[in-house]
Amino acid sequence: MTLRPRDITDISFEAPEGWYDVETLSEDPRGDWPDRLAATFGGEELRKNLAPALQALQQVLHAEDPSGATQARVFIPFPAEGVITAYQTYELLQLEVDDTPESYLAATDAEAEHREPGYEIRGYRSWRSAHPIGELVGFTHLTALDDEEAGDALLEQRVVFAIFPVGAAQAVQLVFRSAFIGGFDDMVEDTQEIAESVRVSLGEAA
Repeated sequence: MTLRPRDITDISFEAPEGWYDVETLSEDPRGDWPDRLAATFGGEELRKNLAPALQALQQVLHAEDPSGATQARVFIPFPAEGVITAYQTYELLQLEVDDTPESYLAATDAEAEHREPGYEIRGYRSWRSAHPIGELVGFTHLTALDDEEAGDALLEQRVVFAIFPVGAAQAVQLVFRSAFIGGFDDMVEDTQEIAESVRVSLGEAA
């Protein structure tokens, strides 16, 4: 007898100090979350420096997913500098019958040398390992994005984890992005600790 996969009803994971939940524009219709979070760190000058960066992040996330289904956290370990070190998004990926860790890894590896005008992947590597609730596929690379204002390329490191819980109808995908050099001792190692802490609750069969 084959058990039908069950829907993931809740996701939880640990995060080191310095990570804060992002209120998306769909959750923050008044648009005051950037000011509210920035104000918790200090004075007016800091708020003026940090709030615009938080507002820009909200807009980026909204452009990528207007539905607001993708959730996010922002990493601000050094508030006095008035910059965002990194941000994380997390979402559920609906799995079809033939969607497996193997097929996910093959699809990401196929994009290892992707290039198009204004976008280039550099230094790609991937891996696969056991996870406390199933299996994990991870990959990282530098993304070179054209910066028209600076007349140069902006380098952003991305680390992505897809976690396939046993018996689940969805995978959990975590994406970490950082253009802040020196923000992590080792971005892959630091973010994998977060990915390893992911736990899910399963509901009824999908």
